[in-house]
Amino acid sequence: MKNNHPTQAVLLRNVHYSIPAADGVKTLLRHIHLSVSRGEWLAIVGTNGSGKSTLAKLIAKLQPVSSGEIVHNRSVRDAAQDSPARKPFVQMVFQNPDTQLFGETVYEEVCFGLNNYGFEPEERHRLAMQSLDTTGLAPLTDYPARFLSGGQKQLLHAASCMAVQPEVLIFDEATAMLDPLSRERLLATIHRLHEEGTTIVWITQLLDELDRSDRIVALDDGQIAFEGSKESFFYSSISGDDVQSGEAGSSPCERLGFLPPYTIQVAKELIRRGLSLNPLPFTIEQLGKAVTI
Repeated sequence: MKNNHPTQAVLLRNVHYSIPAADGVKTLLRHIHLSVSRGEWLAIVGTNGSGKSTLAKLIAKLQPVSSGEIVHNRSVRDAAQDSPARKPFVQMVFQNPDTQLFGETVYEEVCFGLNNYGFEPEERHRLAMQSLDTTGLAPLTDYPARFLSGGQKQLLHAASCMAVQPEVLIFDEATAMLDPLSRERLLATIHRLHEEGTTIVWITQLLDELDRSDRIVALDDGQIAFEGSKESFFYSSISGDDVQSGEAGSSPCERLGFLPPYTIQVAKELIRRGLSLNPLPFTIEQLGKAVTI
């Protein structure tokens, strides 16, 4: 069952992040107020240079904030677990898998984090093989990790992060190097983990990946330019008109410089022509059902 507990897993209070620059200081993120609810699928979008990856690293506490505060709230069950293993609160899958390989073989790579967090050998093997199986890498258990393709390395890193069972999984454009089949396999696996209660922070520029999200945050020039539902992001106009109205105007998606997915474009044209679509579609399958109802 999906975890609908309202408690916030992550809380960002007035976060700023700056780095040294030739002319002094360059601010990459400013005035970030954001909460991530436990069990939520939060999507973060934005153009190149908007601050998406920087925000992801701050949420994972891989970099310190310049000012403000980031709070990680472990679940009561995880904080009270009676086990020699200490599960990490958050794990992050980066865009470039070549910077993240530590093991010689595929199996050793998945076990690297399990070893570090103190999982017992029997449980370590079970979790490693389960993770490899769900990502389709089980047949390559003994294969040298360095000889994998870019897409396979990305799946391997995702498997390693999933194996240690974190409460929050962050994916920073993790499907960018995957072929369509591997991409669908990874998305299906993450969807299952989300349904089981894992909190997902999904960073992408591929807007057709937003159909699974509970909420969307859009960054622009280091600030939050939009925060709301996917219905509002794709279908509402900037004047706040009802998403079913079909009135002229730019949606937040278009205003931020994105071209909506083809399904959304078709649906909005049908609405403009007077067709009522309920619920609003985000995939081809949903569009087909909405049109035939």
